[in-house]
Amino acid sequence: SGNIEIAKLLQYHQVDYLAVAIIDEGIELRKAGIHLPIVVLNPDPSGFGTMLDFRLEPEIYNLRGAEALHRILHLRGIKEFPVHVKLDTGMHRLGFDEAELNQLLTWLQKPEMRVASVFSHLVASEKQDHDLFSHEQIRLFDQRCSMITEALGFTFQRHILNSAGIE
Repeated sequence: SGNIEIAKLLQYHQVDYLAVAIIDEGIELRKAGIHLPIVVLNPDPSGFGTMLDFRLEPEIYNLRGAEALHRILHLRGIKEFPVHVKLDTGMHRLGFDEAELNQLLTWLQKPEMRVASVFSHLVASEKQDHDLFSHEQIRLFDQRCSMITEALGFTFQRHILNSAGIE
């Protein structure tokens, strides 16, 4: 769909962030001269080194990924690298659930990472009969973001939506 052309247009209009699905898409944008922050939404932990080389910011959505990212940041002596944390508030596809929050906070409190954003994905905001569930997802998201903010001592960007929510 013209990723480079769209990214150049968005960069011209000074958007804050770009997001790509996979590492290779972010690399392609960097090689095309895109200097905006780029978050990779589905990073393979084996590619974290490459992400660092191209200044691509990872989404972390499980403890294995958080540990792998910390390991490479520590080895390279990198501090406060921006990460984007996905919380599972009911979709049950990717993201940290409530039972994992304490372990997640252990990783996030290390100096190598700095939370840039926390986000989640609504299951069915497009269906009015699921409004109660959507509101419950938002309540859980707000609650968990507050826990993270309190533990870290700073605020970060927060976003929760799905494709239908954009419409």
